Amino acid sequence: MTDNSRVRVSIVGVIVVALFGALVARLWFLEVGSGQTFEIRAEQRAVRVLQTESPRGRILDASGKPLVSNKVVWALTMNRNISPASRDAAFGRLAELLGGKNSPQSLQKRFFDPRQSPLRPAILVLNTPESARVAILEHREDFPGIDVHELTVRTYPQGQLAAQVLGYVGEVNGDELKKLHGYVIGDSIGRAGIEAAYEKVLRGKPRQDTYQVDPTGQPVGEPVKTVPGTVGNDVQLSINIDAQKVAEESLGEAIIKARQRQDKSVKDHYAQFQAPAGSVVALDVQTGGVVAMASFPTYNPANFTGGITQDAWKQLNDPNNHYPLSNRATQGLYAPGSTFKLVTSQASNTNGVRPWGQWITDPGFIIIGADKQKLTDANGEVPGPVDLSRALTVSSDVYFYGIGNDFWNIWNANDKNRGNGIQTTAREFGFGAKTGVELDESQGRVPDEQWKQSFAKLLYKNDKAKLLENSQWFPGDNVNLAVGQGDLVATPLQLADAYAAFANGGDLLHPHVAQTVTTAQGAIVERFGRKTVRHIAFDPGTYSAMMNGFLGAVNNPKGTAYDAFKGFPSLIPVAGKTGTAQVNGKGDTSLFAGFFPANNPKYVVAAVIEQAGFGSEVAAPVVRRVMEQLAGLQPGPLQINNTKTAD
Repeated sequence: MTDNSRVRVSIVGVIVVALFGALVARLWFLEVGSGQTFEIRAEQRAVRVLQTESPRGRILDASGKPLVSNKVVWALTMNRNISPASRDAAFGRLAELLGGKNSPQSLQKRFFDPRQSPLRPAILVLNTPESARVAILEHREDFPGIDVHELTVRTYPQGQLAAQVLGYVGEVNGDELKKLHGYVIGDSIGRAGIEAAYEKVLRGKPRQDTYQVDPTGQPVGEPVKTVPGTVGNDVQLSINIDAQKVAEESLGEAIIKARQRQDKSVKDHYAQFQAPAGSVVALDVQTGGVVAMASFPTYNPANFTGGITQDAWKQLNDPNNHYPLSNRATQGLYAPGSTFKLVTSQASNTNGVRPWGQWITDPGFIIIGADKQKLTDANGEVPGPVDLSRALTVSSDVYFYGIGNDFWNIWNANDKNRGNGIQTTAREFGFGAKTGVELDESQGRVPDEQWKQSFAKLLYKNDKAKLLENSQWFPGDNVNLAVGQGDLVATPLQLADAYAAFANGGDLLHPHVAQTVTTAQGAIVERFGRKTVRHIAFDPGTYSAMMNGFLGAVNNPKGTAYDAFKGFPSLIPVAGKTGTAQVNGKGDTSLFAGFFPANNPKYVVAAVIEQAGFGSEVAAPVVRRVMEQLAGLQPGPLQINNTKTAD
């Protein structure tokens, strides 16, 4: 063998040895070195964590009576690993046993519902009848894969009372699962009201069970690890359950009675008031706590237990049913009408437009603007001599039309800050901004030149002539604003909060529905009390004149709310203001806001009823009954009045 041959053989040998060594090393790594890694990965793939919700905390009224609680129900479940043939046979037997809406098809739909975890037995039926439960347990061979379990669901001891305040619970959806930590498919979440606002408080800590699973992903045996859950905390509200009942009953009865009355504003034919909806709000004027909050129409939150049907959901969102899910006390937007004269009175005196002691003669009409527009008092009234107090008592529109016109003249003379005095004062009273209450709410609107220009740009961006015309702030805009009309809108809660600020001497409060958060054992976790947004400074003379005007509206025989409160105990003086807001193409909105006792105010109550007539006729009687309940009196029958005075 030549030297070159030996070199070539040596090189080949080295290569062979190197390849063989690499192969041996790889085999050793696969058999020994990575065994622990694969074992860990195998263990990770072989376990699953199943999460079970703990009961939610209760929702209580101010005295501790449960408004929302929990109950244990029997639920029928079906194992996931049952054969298709056995599953279909069981569906048929269950449908025959249960009857009603439980067809084989509906049971199958629930089994395959994607909202249910594929790792848990599928829930087929909640609130299983006792007879069916016994039959299944006694004849298990006829119901393969079927079991009966206890589940905790929401219950409502007071029925549908305060439904819009309490809200309801629904299943978490896919988008929420991507954003929220700690939720899994099938978990419940607060959808509205207190249930949503205090979701983190009410939701208990879920129980977590770690199982080994077979190759199909099904749990095998008992859990290898368990992290116990905890019950959610309770939320106690400032709601007075008895006042809430009277508010809802009175509101519903007033709406029914209003629909039976003739709407005399319709001149060309006989028409009755439509009165489709309304709301009532009662606040503690010292703390801002919501004592009662009613909204009509309403709904039963128990219908959401176990999942609401598609047909029921459509009915709740049908415009013909006037959206029962909407809380009109916080979300409804209305022109406040003459109740807004609270703001105009303060603005006029703060800005020196018309002193509270100055008298004018109200002949029943006023001429406004260069086009000589004639505006009249409501109902053809001719109040005669009025100062601020008298104007509030008899609700002289002409008195306040003149104030609105004077403000416009100041504004038009380029004193913009002072000329916008009504708007500035309205915002001080909380109009045009959310109150901060825990519930979903609308912002409202206080119109001014800037708003009008922005709105016109949206409507007439392609029409320069109309854009110019509708961007100008005319005398009529300010005049309408002065009496709570035009483009001004507010929620009933904003209205009540503004009157509470007057009643307590000037503190605009942050309304709240929750009072305390406690553990299931009763230990206080958090307490909610008075929170002042801002203080409104009143000149003593102005405040006294306004108070006398509000007292007169209720107690003076010429007052607009006199008939509604006739016979109310004089030892519990009531003060307030009626309102009637005209809406184009619709019947008048009926409003009243009042507080008592006027010499040491404790509560303010406001009612707003859509398309129901004068505030003195419908809204004021509703407020009276709520006040009677809060005063410890027996509420009398609801008397819808036929007023002879304007609002």
